Amino acid sequence: MKNIIFIIFIGVVLGFSSCDSQADIYEKHVVPNGLIYPGPAQNPIAYPGDNRIKISWLRGTDPRVQKARIFWNNYTDSVELSIAADMDTVSYIIAPIAENTYSFMVHTYDDEGNMSIPIEVLGTVYGDNYRGMLTNRLLKSTYYDGQDLKLNWGTAESTEVGIHLNWKDTNGTSQTMDVDPSETEALLPYFDLDKPLSYSTTYKPDSLAIDVFQATTVEKMIDPVTFIPKTTWVAKTLPGDMGINGSYPLSRFWDGNTTNFMHSAGVTSVPCSFTWDMGIKAKLSRMKFWPRNDNDDRWNKGMPRLFEIYGSLDPNPDGSLDNTWTLLGTFECVQPSGNGTKSPWEAPTSEDIALSNSGLYFEFMPGDNVDPSATVRYIRFRSLENFNPTQTPRLLLAEISFWGTLVK
Repeated sequence: MKNIIFIIFIGVVLGFSSCDSQADIYEKHVVPNGLIYPGPAQNPIAYPGDNRIKISWLRGTDPRVQKARIFWNNYTDSVELSIAADMDTVSYIIAPIAENTYSFMVHTYDDEGNMSIPIEVLGTVYGDNYRGMLTNRLLKSTYYDGQDLKLNWGTAESTEVGIHLNWKDTNGTSQTMDVDPSETEALLPYFDLDKPLSYSTTYKPDSLAIDVFQATTVEKMIDPVTFIPKTTWVAKTLPGDMGINGSYPLSRFWDGNTTNFMHSAGVTSVPCSFTWDMGIKAKLSRMKFWPRNDNDDRWNKGMPRLFEIYGSLDPNPDGSLDNTWTLLGTFECVQPSGNGTKSPWEAPTSEDIALSNSGLYFEFMPGDNVDPSATVRYIRFRSLENFNPTQTPRLLLAEISFWGTLVK
């Protein structure tokens, strides 16, 4: 029992000795009156920019704060700024600064040089590398109605803020327009086709960004050639025009259906013609027409081998093919096999059938006494010679389409 009491006594003595030794060590590192830490930056935010960045934070309530330093690149770069007592929010734009992603450390200071604890904020700086990756929004199609230009755009990317357009109107005045990301159409009034359309898509890489970036500007000449709508077409029978079978009206020639057809009546010889009103003015560039798709009549007496297309703005009401009409072109239907011109006539081959099914394509080209550039509204189709010429002619035609420039 005496041994145990002695061991406890020795332990207590050694414990007091150890405490005195630790206190001596601690006292060497204690700053008199303690360290002072000014109030740190509150809720810092980085706002990306174009080779610049804005760092912003709430000042806080510590009245001792007089200035701040923002450090980056592992404290090798920094800026210093004063902080007024009446500031609610502190902001500073660092510029220029290279394109990169950075860790910024913010310290505040009082007038005695005491420094706050560091507050970190991450931020990205954008520049030419980002700009070089930008592309313009897809321009899907254009439609020129003879006066105004309609643009059809693809879907905008999430970071797009719009498209900036530049063009000249027919009075020579420069015009601009901004297309919102939510819009997929734009109408440019009185567009001058002889001048280019310029456009550039603008992006904002981050919702907090203080700058926007533009893709490379595109300059585009507008091709005004478009499909000529047929909704306004109506027959216009003039004196001398051939008759039409009432069960197969002329309107079938432009109803969009290549499996039915119009049928002439009372035709005994060629040339023979018929006329219609497009209801709109246009300069025609090309066309396609489909003969009747029955094998007994395609490449036969119901199909023209040579024909002419005339156009007019105001045809002579007596039906004369006079100077009120302009010859737009003379066209030849070339059959791959040539069977339709043989005597006796021979049935079409599979290649002949495939061509007539797909339609025969023609372009309006200038030539002697031919002016395809004329603005026209009324069209006269005139067959000069049919296939199987030994038979009494007639016309059996399924469909016709035009492409060109609308004129207002």
